[in-house]
Amino acid sequence: MATSDDGLVWYPVDETSLKGETMKRLGALRKAQKASTEAKAAFEESFIADARKADMITPDASLAFGYRFGKLAVAKTTGTKTKAASGKPKFSF
Repeated sequence: MATSDDGLVWYPVDETSLKGETMKRLGALRKAQKASTEAKAAFEESFIADARKADMITPDASLAFGYRFGKLAVAKTTGTKTKAASGKPKFSF
């Protein structure tokens, strides 16, 4: 049992105790999560490669990705602290 900063108390679930359809759906969820993680990594690698080819970022830089509210955002990273962009800039090729 663990308490989070928002006051919720979290209890670990013994997944071996799940039965039938619930266990089947958990397996499907885990499979989908793995596929999503792999697809996200492949997309981000491709996006960074395209940004380098277009000379949008230097070889020593990379991009951080944000996926909030159904929108895609990127931030250039160079190993130093980053800050939010001012105004409403848009990253495009």
